[in-house]
Amino acid sequence: MKTFDEIICKTMALLASYEPRIYLYNKEKVAAIGKKNELILSREAAFELGEGALSSVSYTAITDNEELVSGDRILLFGKDLQELTENSPFARVTILLTDDIEENGDEGAYAVIKNIEIKKYNVSPSGYMMRASALSNREQVRVSKRALKAGLNFECVGNMFISEYKENKHVKAVTVIFVTLPDAPYAELERLAEGSVGLTRALNHIFTEINMDCRACEWKPVCDEVEGMKEMHSNIAKR
Repeated sequence: MKTFDEIICKTMALLASYEPRIYLYNKEKVAAIGKKNELILSREAAFELGEGALSSVSYTAITDNEELVSGDRILLFGKDLQELTENSPFARVTILLTDDIEENGDEGAYAVIKNIEIKKYNVSPSGYMMRASALSNREQVRVSKRALKAGLNFECVGNMFISEYKENKHVKAVTVIFVTLPDAPYAELERLAEGSVGLTRALNHIFTEINMDCRACEWKPVCDEVEGMKEMHSNIAKR
């Protein structure tokens, strides 16, 4: 699936002028598992990522192009958790290398995408409370003082995300990107997040409504803009 390739390329281009810290995946350095839906009160928090009026964005992109995902790794643009002393803008982008999920047929491909999407809800680092909004593509994170004292950092959190995603047999490699830079292009990343969500919804529509009339489809503008969408629809419809 190369539908998201343009979004992936634009994401990396936006961040190309910044120098990231790179951590290769290490399953021995996974964050301690916390309680599901852990509640961290304000008095227990050291700071919050993407809080209130601060920029906050999160999205996922899937590809089967190995040139776009060079392996399991974490890229950190900006300060790590141990270096932050106050609330910070925040972005988390996850890029997944998969096998050719279109080979699973229409219903199979739809199921694969949904199963990959829900993996993120199983990630629950201790002392790292995530609150995501599907409507606005925001992801706010409250980090506890106790977790920082225990050594929690983005490498550990990223390793947990990678471990969880790789439990899906279709996922071959994962790149997790964290951004805390004060001057990062968050508005542009937000537009890419909106594009990613639009593509996912359009794909889901294709996989569940193969016999649809494209002329009357609400997702036609998305398909028209993305190379390969019409071809994918045609190929699946023939199966």
